[in-house]
Amino acid sequence: MVVMIILGMTGPIGHGKTTFADALAVLEPSTVHFESSLIIAEVANAFQQALTDVPDPYNVERLNNWLRALPGILQEIVHVHCSFDQLKLDQQSMEEHPVEYQKLILHVENLQRKPELIRQEITKENKESYRPLLQWLGGYLVQKIDSGIWYNEVVRRIRQAAAAGCKLCIVGGLRYPTDAAILRGAGAIIIKVYRPGHLQSDMLDPTERERQNIQVDCTIASNGTVADVKEFTKRFYADLQNNKLQKNYQTAVI
Repeated sequence: MVVMIILGMTGPIGHGKTTFADALAVLEPSTVHFESSLIIAEVANAFQQALTDVPDPYNVERLNNWLRALPGILQEIVHVHCSFDQLKLDQQSMEEHPVEYQKLILHVENLQRKPELIRQEITKENKESYRPLLQWLGGYLVQKIDSGIWYNEVVRRIRQAAAAGCKLCIVGGLRYPTDAAILRGAGAIIIKVYRPGHLQSDMLDPTERERQNIQVDCTIASNGTVADVKEFTKRFYADLQNNKLQKNYQTAVI
């Protein structure tokens, strides 16, 4: 029986995780790639379909009317049971901790400016337009419902892929230490990919702050070109297959 290698990947936004994951998938055709953000996007798509009109982003009652659809959506997509009372927004909390809600407000303001965003499906290609909603849902439901809400579902899908015979599973976008712990429990190796000297965006966002607390098994400094990454990936994957993974790598030898 082939044992699937599970690789959990973290690192700042825009630092080369996708480039590295794509290079691995070229080397190993039997690869499946999961992103918690894509599962969040499944929830977000269903959530947007439940929106009948764009609410006032500062009207808690109207925002809560929108949130009433979430319990059923979560049950169907991520197999989590919760009540509306667990999810509903609280005016006092929003005033005392505005940073936790600013992404939701920003998304609703975007909908007011661009109503066509409501009618589009969120995909890997256009997810930047929906990043505020994805970040808010991702963090808010972790806080309100279950710290493992996204990665328990990822593990469920990993097991399905392993049963189908996949050899490599890449899980991208780890944001919380609990994400890494859940994946480790499933047998994953956790790596960090970052670009030295490159700007780290959204550092005020709660999910980005938590990401820095993830303990990793291996750190990859993506300090070269895309061609360097592709060449480096061959060496990395050989080390991974032969249980010779090093603690630190650079994609280009300087």
